[in-house]
Amino acid sequence: MRTDIMIDLETLDVLPTAAVLTIGAIKFDPFGEDEVQKSAEKFYVKVDLDSCDALGLTTSESTIAWWGQQSKAAQDEAFSTEGRIPIAEAMNGLYKFCWGAQRVWSHGAGFDVVICEHIFQKLEKLCPWNFWQVRDTRTLFDIGINPHRPPVLAHHALEDAWNQAVGVQNVMRTLRSSSTIDGKFIQPYANMRG
Repeated sequence: MRTDIMIDLETLDVLPTAAVLTIGAIKFDPFGEDEVQKSAEKFYVKVDLDSCDALGLTTSESTIAWWGQQSKAAQDEAFSTEGRIPIAEAMNGLYKFCWGAQRVWSHGAGFDVVICEHIFQKLEKLCPWNFWQVRDTRTLFDIGINPHRPPVLAHHALEDAWNQAVGVQNVMRTLRSSSTIDGKFIQPYANMRG
């Protein structure tokens, strides 16, 4: 079975230097026949904002204002003070969770993964993936196949990661059912490195 990782962050900025509120990640097989379940192996942490500040991670007024427009449930989850851990501990956990993954996905090539890579660099820790292992859901979802993403609590990092993983599986399933040459299945980039 393939093991890919979907990562989602909730942050206080949109720059690569963003302070992180929560990190969600879930393991999944993008070519799996069965929809990834919410009970799949997952990683979820709430990050201590003082530790982000000490590392030099940033917040922006516009992002804070944006959070003020989100649902109360999303705000409560993102900003609750219970169970927060230092950013170094959170990233160490993410490192271990992602180690050995075939590919790492996020919803946009220039956000979640880039922020994680920046933080790993600030912590002087190697990143658990290579640049050629990174995949982007937005590009995949824009090819014109409905990803049929299930409803979730928007802006909850783990819920969003699960939602995006299901969307990837649905698009890949549709591609697989319609992509044949001489009756042979074409599996997108299945034999490519990374």
